[in-house]
Amino acid sequence: MIPGYRLTLIKASVTHTFLSICLLAVASQLSAATFELKNGDRVAFLGSTFFEHAVRFGEIETALTSRWPDRHIVFRNIGWAGDSPEGRARAFFDPVDKGFENLKMHLQIANPTVVLLSYGSMAAYEGKAGLKPFIDRMNTLIDAIEESDARIAILSPTPREFKELQLPNPEAQNRELSVYVDALRSIAERRGAFFVDLFNTLETRSRERGTRAITTNGVHLNEYGYHLTAERIAQALSGYSNAKSLEIGRGNAVKEAAGVSVLGVESSEGDIELRLKDERLSLSPLSGDYSQNLKLALANLPRGNYELVYEGKAIATGSAQKWKRGIQLAWEPSNDRAIQLREAVKRKNKHFFHQWRPQNETYLRGFRKHEQGQNAAEIPLFDQFIEMEEAKIDALKKPQAYTLVLRKVKGGEG
Repeated sequence: MIPGYRLTLIKASVTHTFLSICLLAVASQLSAATFELKNGDRVAFLGSTFFEHAVRFGEIETALTSRWPDRHIVFRNIGWAGDSPEGRARAFFDPVDKGFENLKMHLQIANPTVVLLSYGSMAAYEGKAGLKPFIDRMNTLIDAIEESDARIAILSPTPREFKELQLPNPEAQNRELSVYVDALRSIAERRGAFFVDLFNTLETRSRERGTRAITTNGVHLNEYGYHLTAERIAQALSGYSNAKSLEIGRGNAVKEAAGVSVLGVESSEGDIELRLKDERLSLSPLSGDYSQNLKLALANLPRGNYELVYEGKAIATGSAQKWKRGIQLAWEPSNDRAIQLREAVKRKNKHFFHQWRPQNETYLRGFRKHEQGQNAAEIPLFDQFIEMEEAKIDALKKPQAYTLVLRKVKGGEG
């Protein structure tokens, strides 16, 4: 049974046409429940400060890239700080209407099959009075995007965070934000877009909760905040669990494996050799909590202490009892690869940023292009650098097979 749906019997006299309409309606609603990125997709991040600042960290794109390592997916970030659905920040010295024309031009540059939209954080400062104009502008923007048949996912704003004496208590502003979050959810439902709720799924610091800060100033996310947000987005789009665990039972049989493939388990002179390949890279080192790293459990080890070794280096130690319960690795081979992947993503995004948003825009394509407009011919030269980094990204996102060896060490009894 599908959650949220109730099956009813249809009388035999109901026409085949009506039955077909019912089935199509159910299929349409089911399609809105999933939003996996497909092989060959081109994804545009379109919004305001949330997406522009994301270029600094690369967390969102890294999470989505590593989520589907066997699919070729291209990402283009065309976020603009201070922007609105009508392209207010993109107008330069022209009227706002010109900003919307520029926004559509930026979409053409990205040439997306998928658009992730992030607006509403700034609009919420207008309160309830600004809600209807915001909804109308979002619908106009969605109309423009739908002309290209791109699939759309709408991201809610992130919540404001309590910053002690630095800023006022954000409770009132979060109440205003919640109204806009509900409006965005309704827009998504009406327009058949996917909705990602970041407002209600991110935990922020408050007067009562002294958790790790996710913002720099109560509003804009820090690196850790982007890491958590990236995980929420990747989880919402794919539905895959980040858990990675392996349990080896009697006779070195694989009792349970999640997020990792076992290529072989062998014993030799008391050592246990595990040949493994991850389904996707672990991004744990990017946040420092290691929660995505492999949790390895081995039952029926003789009493004693054991160390887990990778290429001659011990990466975890514990007694037989601890290994039986399972040890979460503080480091695993895919960690270094994830860091390299993120750095390649950041370099690629830097090249693309300078291509679609050159600092001398006014001289190249604006009202002073009569002075230096000829230099716009050099903008496509960034393509070669973008393609070079994307080749690295395609290679780095694919997990590689590796071998771990568990061996007994002297001292102590487990």
